[in-house]
Amino acid sequence: MIRIRKKALVKVPDILLTKGKEATGLLIQRYEQGERHFHGKDFNSSIYGHEEVKQTLREVQLHKCAFCESIISHISYGDVEHFRPKAGWVQDDETIQKPGYYWLAYDWDNLLFCCELCNQRYKKNYFPLLDNTKRALSHTGNIEDEQPVFIHPANEEVEDFITFKEEIPIAVQGNRRGMETITKLALDREMLNEQRRKKLHLIKDLYDIVAIFPSVPVELKKEAVNKIRKYQLLSQNDGEEFAGMLRAFFRDNPIP
Repeated sequence: MIRIRKKALVKVPDILLTKGKEATGLLIQRYEQGERHFHGKDFNSSIYGHEEVKQTLREVQLHKCAFCESIISHISYGDVEHFRPKAGWVQDDETIQKPGYYWLAYDWDNLLFCCELCNQRYKKNYFPLLDNTKRALSHTGNIEDEQPVFIHPANEEVEDFITFKEEIPIAVQGNRRGMETITKLALDREMLNEQRRKKLHLIKDLYDIVAIFPSVPVELKKEAVNKIRKYQLLSQNDGEEFAGMLRAFFRDNPIP
């Protein structure tokens, strides 16, 4: 996971400002009339999942999942994910609590582009708070009073909370938000670790050429260092798959 910096710089998709605003008004009206148990069918996916919305999210996230940083557009359509779940929420492992953040179903700040695995299998309706008594339970509440456990990749500096020990994500100084984001979203699942491991393998081989094998000719060592520098430069590109891991690796392993 890395900070998604471009999202704040783009124009909010028109459909969210028109049809999304209208749909939000109807949901608020239903709440004020006593409705509390909103379900998936009560939300119009043709609005929040409209191609204009989805394509804009793909572009600002450089076709990467907001959570696991896998490049997904070449193999999957991906999902439009609600950071604050729209129909109902779960703090820990209790049954789903209603209503959810119905008034944010079409809110641009609440939408992210994610792979299906992160969204449907792991994130689901989880939205824990550090202090659940401060939860906004309706549109009359103030989400600014909330302290989410999950790190919002479009609004926060992810590297303040999550770093890597080689391919394994870890919480910076064991902080709770980093730990629970990793655990609940399964950012350390083995298949994901394996993909990151493959990404690191070649770079670590180059380090070995430079540092471990004394008999390697000087020119070959220079070439290896130049290639390491190339990978370090690539890691600064937000579009690089698993850029967060690569940046942490180069911080921990200065170029020889």
